[in-house]
Amino acid sequence: MSKRYFITLPDGIAKALEEWAAREDNKPTTLAAYLVEQAVRQAIDEGKTPPPWEISNFDQSQAGKGGDA
Repeated sequence: MSKRYFITLPDGIAKALEEWAAREDNKPTTLAAYLVEQAVRQAIDEGKTPPPWEISNFDQSQAGKGGDA
């Protein structure tokens, strides 16, 4: 299951994201989701946040879905 978040970006960052996505023939929202996922995975690897399965309300059925964790 996925969860939606609504974020606000500074104009310059939004423009850069749009340009980056366009150059990769992608949507800005898809690229942003990928970037957030990668940042969270890195934070988990660096011990900045616990992996989802160590969080009390984590749904165990989601473990291992969506790529390598």
